[in-house]
Amino acid sequence: MRANAICRPHISGRKHIRAAFIGAAALAWLMLWDGCSYSRSFPAGFVRFASQLDAWENRSEGFCLVLVSSSDRAQGFLEWNSQGIYGRIVQARKNGNTVAITLGDGGMNGLQLSISLKRKSIIAEYLPKDKSALQPFRIEAWHVSSEEGMRVLGATFAEKLPNERALSLRLQYVSAQDAARGRILDEILRRGMSPYNMAELRLAQQKEAALAVQNRAPPPQEYEEIEYPVFISDQYLSIATQHYLFDGGAHGAASTTFDIIDRAKGKRLSAQDIFAGDWKAGLKPLLAAELMRQSAFWGNSGQEADLKALGLFESELYHSDDIFVCAGGVGFQYDRYQIAPWYMGEFIIVLPWNELTPYLSPAFKIPQ
Repeated sequence: MRANAICRPHISGRKHIRAAFIGAAALAWLMLWDGCSYSRSFPAGFVRFASQLDAWENRSEGFCLVLVSSSDRAQGFLEWNSQGIYGRIVQARKNGNTVAITLGDGGMNGLQLSISLKRKSIIAEYLPKDKSALQPFRIEAWHVSSEEGMRVLGATFAEKLPNERALSLRLQYVSAQDAARGRILDEILRRGMSPYNMAELRLAQQKEAALAVQNRAPPPQEYEEIEYPVFISDQYLSIATQHYLFDGGAHGAASTTFDIIDRAKGKRLSAQDIFAGDWKAGLKPLLAAELMRQSAFWGNSGQEADLKALGLFESELYHSDDIFVCAGGVGFQYDRYQIAPWYMGEFIIVLPWNELTPYLSPAFKIPQ
């Protein structure tokens, strides 16, 4: 990651965006995929960019950090359960061997930590917003061996089309050096396509959509599809995928979705694989209580005791369909507009394993 590079967060939007992206130009996909070879390089016109994947943990403190960094971006997820903080990484700046990271997602939005890089470990420091601690909380963490062999492949594309419309794509996909593990990721994350074949598909789709606009001065069209891990262990992988599309207007539309992969079985897990019984009703008060706890991070002093009074749409909070497994529990992702106005951003709520125990399927194994 370039020194002092500022990594900007993606803007999130309505939940139907991903389905629209995947469903668009289905016929073009069939024509493209029918008989095409398993590509091992990005299509002509794409420019590769280097991305580095790192993961660290300190199990005794419930600390896990996954960081994917390139020259101008960073993604990942941090949880520090002994301190009650977690969130996606939406900004990172590197200065020598120190990385300043900023978390996003609702109540944790804007929370900052300092990461000092050592030879085989990191030192993480966190100073609470209320400045109650005279010294920052400090912890050492070590590399997660489970991330070895994983890699992140990224490339950008830019072109002015015959209708004078500027088209740009930024694509980033999670893969593995081992062929067998790579095929599992291809099957679960990309419907059996390699990252390079997926780039062919996305380019064909976006070109078709951009060329369909015949305005005299069509706005530029930007498309991003960014995959990155948020949790890595011997048992499970949790992968986030951010979609973003701008084709005119005040701002683009985007969404974030997650895939939970059982590494031993080579299959994707759904909520039904994790939960059992009347879990949907049982989780409602737990989700609301955790979001109220988060509200202290954005300034609620405890005077407000209702989610609606805090600015959310409803007093009750239903489970999200987008979930992921992490070291501390199960995360529930809510896009912008899903539970709160646009300006409040996205929300991630992690419920700890001890609260989830009554609702877990007997067949599901908690990460060790």
